[in-house]
Amino acid sequence: MKRQARSLLWTALIVASCVFGAVGTASAATEVVVGFQPYDTISYQVTVNQELGLWKKYFPKDVKVEFQPALQGSIIANNMLAGKQQIGYMSVMPATLACTKPDQADIRMVASVGMSDGMRCSLLLVKKDAPKFKDQEEAIKWLNGKVVAAPKGSAADQYLRMIFAKYNVKPAEYLNQSIEVIGSNFRIGKLDAAAMWEPTISRICDLVGEGIARIAATGTCVNNPDLGMMVMRGDFVDKHPELAEAWLKAELDAQLFLLDPKNWAQAVEMISKTATGVPKKVLWYSIYGQIPKDVGGTPAREWKPFCFDDKIQKNISDVFVFLQSEKLIKYDKPLPKTVDDSIAKKILAERGLKTPIGTIEGQPPEKVPFKD
Repeated sequence: MKRQARSLLWTALIVASCVFGAVGTASAATEVVVGFQPYDTISYQVTVNQELGLWKKYFPKDVKVEFQPALQGSIIANNMLAGKQQIGYMSVMPATLACTKPDQADIRMVASVGMSDGMRCSLLLVKKDAPKFKDQEEAIKWLNGKVVAAPKGSAADQYLRMIFAKYNVKPAEYLNQSIEVIGSNFRIGKLDAAAMWEPTISRICDLVGEGIARIAATGTCVNNPDLGMMVMRGDFVDKHPELAEAWLKAELDAQLFLLDPKNWAQAVEMISKTATGVPKKVLWYSIYGQIPKDVGGTPAREWKPFCFDDKIQKNISDVFVFLQSEKLIKYDKPLPKTVDDSIAKKILAERGLKTPIGTIEGQPPEKVPFKD
């Protein structure tokens, strides 16, 4: 009897250990940290998701989400490589850089958060008193011998590097500056030209903003699309596929909300809570406004593919080749499993949707519903 009692006791302890072990495993995923850029249109749906609590429809009640803002995608990429964030929003360039460091972490591109023909962060800005150029090429050749800036490691940096290479441009200086410093230097006349991204572009340019700079060229001059990416840590996807899927479902809801014209004003009201200090008219124009045709603007401001169609796959491949040619990475194509939209495709199929899920046609300045 004593031997049987001991056997039962050991069995109970083993069961209890398994139960507590299971609880311990679950507790490791009680919080998901999302890195996003409040001052970048590719992250606008994160604020919508946060404000409307869309993620709460799909997450277990004991799992919380922490939203961590950053001013640049490369900062988010570094946080993800360091294991400080599980989900991140950034352009394809920092996403590619993050996905080519397997010795640090397994980072994967899992969905698109938006794409354009270079209408968001492949935009060349020139100072307000620059000459009036007849076309994009004339504006680009004007950069020879000028002081030019961009946040290095960003999509804007990639865009300028492509311009320099294609048109054999040699600026006097090519500076690494943040979006705030670029804006300040345009104000005090220390910059001739720069590239960055929305909404700072609309904020400082002459369409609805301060008028201290103007757009002189778009991504069309080098056939460089803008591609926003959602990336996730591979260990998060593998250990918690249900949470990865839950987040992507909420992301799809947020993208559909942003696309619907009847929600545009409400969306901007929400976005203004995280993009503090930026006028609402600027926020509205940064995603729904029109880039003028005479500087390379296209009718579509952007579209939402969600999954990786042929155009996205080609853009990813082109970025790998370009970054390797610039000696910024050692791979000329994605590593296995690092480009995987299988969950996104599954969700679209379940909803009966196809890629792209919608397109935003650019609106002229007079359509802006905000005065401030």
